Amino acid sequence: MAEGAGRQLTGWDAATWRTAAGDPALRSTVVALVLLDGVPKWKRLRQRIDRLTRLVPILRMRPVRGAFGVAAPRLAVDPDFDLDLHVYRYVLPAKSTWSDLLAAARRMSLDDFDHNRALWEMALVEGLPGKRSAVLLKLHHSIADGQAAVLIGLSLFELGPDPDPTEAPAPEPPEAEEASFTQVSVADISDNVRRGVVAAERAAGIMTDLARGTLSDPVGTWTQALGTLGSVGRFTSVPDGPLSPVMTQRCTTYTFGAFDLPFAELRRVAKEHQRSVNDAFMAAVGIGMDRYHARRGVIVDDLRFNVPISLRGDPGDRSGEESNAVTIARFELPIAGLSVTERMDAAHDRVERWRAEPALRMADPLAEVSWLIPVPVLTQAARASDVTTSNVPGPPIPLYLAGVRAVGMYPLVATIGAAVNVTMVTYDGSAFVGVSADDRAVPDVGELLDDLRRGFVEVTGGSVGAADPLAKPKGRDGTPKARAVRAEVDRRG
Repeated sequence: MAEGAGRQLTGWDAATWRTAAGDPALRSTVVALVLLDGVPKWKRLRQRIDRLTRLVPILRMRPVRGAFGVAAPRLAVDPDFDLDLHVYRYVLPAKSTWSDLLAAARRMSLDDFDHNRALWEMALVEGLPGKRSAVLLKLHHSIADGQAAVLIGLSLFELGPDPDPTEAPAPEPPEAEEASFTQVSVADISDNVRRGVVAAERAAGIMTDLARGTLSDPVGTWTQALGTLGSVGRFTSVPDGPLSPVMTQRCTTYTFGAFDLPFAELRRVAKEHQRSVNDAFMAAVGIGMDRYHARRGVIVDDLRFNVPISLRGDPGDRSGEESNAVTIARFELPIAGLSVTERMDAAHDRVERWRAEPALRMADPLAEVSWLIPVPVLTQAARASDVTTSNVPGPPIPLYLAGVRAVGMYPLVATIGAAVNVTMVTYDGSAFVGVSADDRAVPDVGELLDDLRRGFVEVTGGSVGAADPLAKPKGRDGTPKARAVRAEVDRRG
């Protein structure tokens, strides 16, 4: 690799970049909305952010391209990095509400990154009711998955309102890399040749093992080989379209919603059923989607779910805190006519079945192959999904930012082709749920939020926070037809 040419995006990171750049419908942004119980001092906040960029060098890296368009971009430390181009603040108009803050987050998410600079930005938003403020941190999904975003945040926040005198001083900024066009092109060639050699060596090793196995244990060897091929086929299959007869359309915009609930109640239910928190979370989402379809006058037996499965910590995981270590499981999940227990069992079985798929650990090589597939085909596959769910564990204790306590952490993730994305982050005893909905697929986001909230109530048997954390919620019963279908769904359940 040529000196000063940075490192090339590979695997899922590269695939995420390519699809997001190739189709605005697959825009791949993660926005963390952190609600603060006050307004931090700007100078101290800016110092914390500058320190963060020194601890996490990828936040000072920009994408650079060489002569060959088929190669993924490289990330190199920006010699012209300017913190003020990534960090800013503004005040919302008087009497602004939670909806206004979500609208600001939506505008930030839908605005593309400057591809000549580091792929993130942060805004301090003031003027919220109760003298509160919020921080909006936007990241490109190619440089961080949900768990990496939490790990990045932990380097930004503090354990108390006062500076920690024992905290290590900020390191020196990473050395800038000029990354000339020639250097990048040479590095691309070098990396591509190296990967080609590695791929050829792996293929030769597979063929050698297959030949040896054929002689020593032909039945076992070919059973395993055919099983792996079948797993790859299931992993890469492209569905004809979404299963929902209601959420069929897609566009390039989406709308955000959010609410929270006591995490202890969700964890208690999961423990009582001997299931994971993610199983309980998916059961609640399934109930919400069932109610939403009933509200629209239809009963849908199954929806196609995307579920990110973290590979962080798995053997062979070479990801750092600031990169992706995830693959996507895609499966059909029943949502109609089930009890809470049956919903949790179904979610558990589907996820565990995917975790056992041999192709799961081949996610990065398969993502590399996606460079041979036209982006419109990848878009069609992405739009065939109905719902994406993601559950990210966060810090269990209160954190502070520049002297002000964080009272909420809401994950707001682009739909990336699906009709709906529901992501949950746990923090300080609460579960914070962020929802994004494609504007054509779900023109009535408020009703969807009501149904999802009711889904969590049904699972936990407890309370769920308001859809608007700064105001009281308003409920709706739905149309007579929707109520009739809802009654039929309840009867079947």
